[in-house]
Amino acid sequence: MKGLLLKDYYIIRSLLAIMFVVYLVIGASLSYLVNPWVLTVLATVMSGMITTSTITVDKTSGWLQTVVTTPVTRKTFIDSKYTMYLLLSLAGLVFGILLGLLASAILGADREMFGLFICISITMTLLSGSVILPFYFLLDESKSMVGTILAYPLSAGIFIVIVLLLGNGTGTYILSSILGACIFAVSWSVSKKILIKRDTLFE
Repeated sequence: MKGLLLKDYYIIRSLLAIMFVVYLVIGASLSYLVNPWVLTVLATVMSGMITTSTITVDKTSGWLQTVVTTPVTRKTFIDSKYTMYLLLSLAGLVFGILLGLLASAILGADREMFGLFICISITMTLLSGSVILPFYFLLDESKSMVGTILAYPLSAGIFIVIVLLLGNGTGTYILSSILGACIFAVSWSVSKKILIKRDTLFE
């Protein structure tokens, strides 16, 4: 799987610079208008989403026709995508926390919302990833965009419902993150089971 992760890194490394610029422009505006800690959510979600570009490239470049001649299994291929999503999201989370701290210091904002936005970042990323990745695996490029459109409002809606039901507190935030992790794990497992049984890896 290490080779697959390295391949995906080579695909996305040029996108990382572009995403960084976009992130700074959007993040700077939002941190000033809303809250500096929104940078953490934005960085985590945007970083994980880059993984979908590697799936698209694999579909359109003909790489999948080549990989079937190698010892790489479908299970390993799926594992590499979910792992890449987690690694990029983690990198985005760390990067977002650092910029959030910097923005808070510059703007003189307090750090009371730090824990809340960390949990929102984790929950949103895991819930949206559990929707987006299967859509990109199971559907063609045009239809897979539906997953992207649905994932983020759905993730935000689930988080809001949890807060409304359980109250606005640390326990609720931790529970939402755990729920996101569980749903992500189920998505990972189901995607492997479905794609292993298919005649072709992708549509």
